[in-house]
Amino acid sequence: MTKKSLMVLMACLLATGLLIAPQGQAGAAPKFKHPGVLVTRAQLNHVRARLKRRPFKQAFAALKKDPLASLKAKPHPWARSICEPYGAGSNGGCRAELHDANAAYATALLWYLTKDRRYLAKSAQYMNSWSRTLKERGGGDAPLQAGWAAISWTRAAEIARYSLPKKVKWKTVGRFENMLRKYYLPWTINGFHDRGMNGNWDLALADATVDMGVFLDDRRVFDQGIKVMRSRVPAYFYLRSDGARPHPPTPPVQDLDAYWYQPCSETIDPGEPEDAKRPCAGGQHVRYLNGQTQETCRDRLHATYGIAAVMQLAETAKIQGRDLFTELRPRITAASELTSRLNLSGVPANLCGGKINKDTGPPASAFEIVWQEYHKKVELPWTKRMVLKQRPGTVHEFVAWETLTNARAA
Repeated sequence: MTKKSLMVLMACLLATGLLIAPQGQAGAAPKFKHPGVLVTRAQLNHVRARLKRRPFKQAFAALKKDPLASLKAKPHPWARSICEPYGAGSNGGCRAELHDANAAYATALLWYLTKDRRYLAKSAQYMNSWSRTLKERGGGDAPLQAGWAAISWTRAAEIARYSLPKKVKWKTVGRFENMLRKYYLPWTINGFHDRGMNGNWDLALADATVDMGVFLDDRRVFDQGIKVMRSRVPAYFYLRSDGARPHPPTPPVQDLDAYWYQPCSETIDPGEPEDAKRPCAGGQHVRYLNGQTQETCRDRLHATYGIAAVMQLAETAKIQGRDLFTELRPRITAASELTSRLNLSGVPANLCGGKINKDTGPPASAFEIVWQEYHKKVELPWTKRMVLKQRPGTVHEFVAWETLTNARAA
């Protein structure tokens, strides 16, 4: 048989499904890069070589003194993580779970940056104790809890698994993978499309799903996380080009203005174009600003959560060869600038009735990836100021030490 005839035969067999293309041939999904959740080996090596320089020196010092990084601390695994909305009687497992997931990530980072094996052992202790103990998840906040914790668990696991010393094996990694598939992934993989639910939920769940897809080497899971994010972003970040009102979420809500926490106000800029005004009861109007998020008028914290979740997901996707930053640029840069401005200079009278909850601020280091990715392409003066103010950055729920891992000179 000639070479040409053989190629024709193989093509026919592939077309009929009688022959499966091996890894690396056309049509095969590319392999995941490891470690590849938020950080790469090259990034971590870059940081380790610059621990005596700003801003890494300050961020590293903050990580080392954080109680989450303590070598004396012990895991507190719970068999039942039942998480109700704040103040509704959640069991202690909820806070312990997120605490230990972040502690696993903190010690995994310190293991890589210091090569002190005690940190590797401590990180493994957290992951092994929870994978051995957790048997049930529930409660009204169960999806968000699963998302936040999974983000930190997978970051820790990726670093630990792919930086083990020679002759050291993670013998219980299969059990840890099973924990993710059984007690985390089912709560995150489809988002949480409950009518009227705040969008930071879907964005965090999408981030967690993408991260678990990488760690589990599961392309279907990875792609589903990106799909959830893409469906949610246009209904969370408003651009003037969307028209007078934001895109509705799926499923749609009955009162979009109320869903965006918009108060009705008669204070209208006389020069405002008519298509930017929406009537409320009694002839009042609501105004949307370019870059406003669905939760901007709620408080500054949750708006920042939305930005952080999307940027973390996009960073992981970029590591895995998927460019999402380009398509996200208009909405994210506008949202980052507006949110940073609101944090640094107050609330203008023509937004949210001139009032936003001041009791909560942005989680530290949340804007590092925005700055890193976009500042050479877009003018981001407010984001730059916010980045410098937030450094060196610590941890807040699922936003953790991004000055250390993702900073660039600002």
